[in-house]
Amino acid sequence: MSLIKNSFYNLAGFAIPTLIAVPALGYLARVIGVEAFGIFTLAFAIVGYASIFDAGLSRAVIREISIYRDDLQEQYKIIATSGIVVLFMGCTAAILLLLSVPHLNSFLKVSVDMRDEVRQSFILLAFIIPIYLLNQIWLAWLEGHEKFININIQRSISNSAIAGLPALCCIFQPTLKSAIIGLIFGRLISFIITCFICRKIIISSGINFSRKTFIRLIKFGGWLTISNIISPMMVYFDRFVVSNLLGAGKVAFYTAPSEGIGRLLNIPAALARALFPKLSYAQSAEERIKLEKQSILLMSIICVPVVIICLFFSKQLMSLWMGEEFGIHSAHILQVLIVGFYFNALAQIPYSLIQAAGKAKFTAFIHLSEIIPYLIILYVLTLHYGLLGTAIAWTGRVALDALLLKIVSNKLRIYKR
Repeated sequence: MSLIKNSFYNLAGFAIPTLIAVPALGYLARVIGVEAFGIFTLAFAIVGYASIFDAGLSRAVIREISIYRDDLQEQYKIIATSGIVVLFMGCTAAILLLLSVPHLNSFLKVSVDMRDEVRQSFILLAFIIPIYLLNQIWLAWLEGHEKFININIQRSISNSAIAGLPALCCIFQPTLKSAIIGLIFGRLISFIITCFICRKIIISSGINFSRKTFIRLIKFGGWLTISNIISPMMVYFDRFVVSNLLGAGKVAFYTAPSEGIGRLLNIPAALARALFPKLSYAQSAEERIKLEKQSILLMSIICVPVVIICLFFSKQLMSLWMGEEFGIHSAHILQVLIVGFYFNALAQIPYSLIQAAGKAKFTAFIHLSEIIPYLIILYVLTLHYGLLGTAIAWTGRVALDALLLKIVSNKLRIYKR
């Protein structure tokens, strides 16, 4: 199936949830208040950061399934082994979150009247992490087989539930806790749908840990683990720095446009997800070069108009979406972040090229070299320039990341195996 067709299916899978998420988030910001909405977006970030406990295995599974797509017995070992590992890791992540709950209020500088609700909300959130991680492994099997129609049926329904249920729950009781309960139900629906679609491979794989398969997965996924630990820090840590330095009452004015950028990043992610298994399976340098050129062209055609619209109409977009208060405080943040969005989109291509060639250690080295300077710059700019400084730090980091990934992918001559 062609790259363009697979990318179209992926985009279609994100389109319906996005159409639901945009008004749903706007409604939430209005009914639960600025501080509660900011904390709700931090809850999203915590679930996203839980992907470090994936240990890079979901990406490794995509690659392994692409390679062993004609060997059913090996696929059983891959799914069973990776499933056991991430379930254990997910339970570990849940326990760590539960242990950290007593300290979250002081770290995030939550106002006194919201502290009990925040504590209860994050306790509930912890229990969804193992399910979330296991879900990613089963979806990786579908991606490895390029079953993008099935994937995007799953994503359309489950992401619509994840986007819409928090707002729906807040119709009855407009509180942070209600929004978190809606988010948990959305994740459970996602898990159930994946179980149904992947039921044959799940049942056939059984509970069977293969040491040989585990070593092979972790050899590839191990380097991804480093990237998986660092990448969420670089993606989500800005929100926690804002909350810690400026207070939970300010974080929403940053996370609202940041959430918008996160939704837009589904566009390049859709292309990257279609590109990765094709690159893993590609047999010649010519085929890989052709795929890269197609990707760059397609990425630019889709993303450049989005960037232009957000640059010129940021205040109108934020006011319409989140309300006048956000139009005043968040418009300039969106203008800075949308520039970073384009660099991040372009970075998806060399990143996929490096991963598909089995050179995950090089992306890990890049992220290791970036993390300390980024955190220092993020802290300093946020401290001195507030939310605008945070946005500048994030955009600068993703621009550098795109440049380094491109240089490394060219230097390594990864088109040759």
